[in-house]
Amino acid sequence: MKVIRKRWGKLEVVEEPVSLAQYRCLAVDVFSIAASLSNPRELFISAATSGIDVVFVLDAWHESHIPLARRYMELCRDYMIPCVLSERRPAEELAVELACARGCAVVTRDYDAVRRAEELNCDVDVVIQKAGRYYRVRKASSNGSRI
Repeated sequence: MKVIRKRWGKLEVVEEPVSLAQYRCLAVDVFSIAASLSNPRELFISAATSGIDVVFVLDAWHESHIPLARRYMELCRDYMIPCVLSERRPAEELAVELACARGCAVVTRDYDAVRRAEELNCDVDVVIQKAGRYYRVRKASSNGSRI
């Protein structure tokens, strides 16, 4: 068990290694995942060639996000990947909402996605990317004001 401390409280989780190939569809928090890559274009190439139904969610809820969101939107068009702008909340939260509606898994580096899935009472897999590997997160318990 691992304890994740966030500004809203703590989350106790169990993480299990997974392969993204086991999922039929993914909602991806692009800013989060791309930030961990030396070449963010790799994310777009990988999604375009994977054969997995994917939707990219781009942060656009603050003016500082807009230049990068525009660049990523162009890459989405170039690689024919559907994308959605998250204009009112962080992308990991919208990614969870889309995943719940579509029956997909969420891919992010942000544990706030686990909290959002709990808030929505939605049983989707939240997959956290760390050091080039992917881990499905199982919530064990939480202690926070917003959960």
